[in-house]
Amino acid sequence: MDYVTDTHSLVWYFTDDSRLSSDALKAFQTSEVEGTVFVPAVVLAEIMFIARKGRITISFEDTLKRIEENESFEIVPLNAEILRAADKIEADLEMHDRLIAATALYNNSSLITKDETLRESGVVSTIW
Repeated sequence: MDYVTDTHSLVWYFTDDSRLSSDALKAFQTSEVEGTVFVPAVVLAEIMFIARKGRITISFEDTLKRIEENESFEIVPLNAEILRAADKIEADLEMHDRLIAATALYNNSSLITKDETLRESGVVSTIW
């Protein structure tokens, strides 16, 4: 099965953080065997930002390296199709959440996220 990841889910997965739920962990592990984890470009931009601020224990470079070394992870660039999907979302979401949700819609995938606003929006299927 394919999934899209939000920022903290990916960071917590890569750092073995106990804040990652068991269902989210299972989704990552399952996709590594039979599927893809799509990583929106905006997620990587946010990781770059919070890593520089010292708010996470993994660096931006280490995150990229982990993604590039694992065939199950695919970076999804921000493109016109995702922007169009984001524009059609009616829910009141912050810009980065709207782009992450649009990436899930575009890739017809569930979103791995703890974010209650995203989960309650009903815009996409979520795993937590």
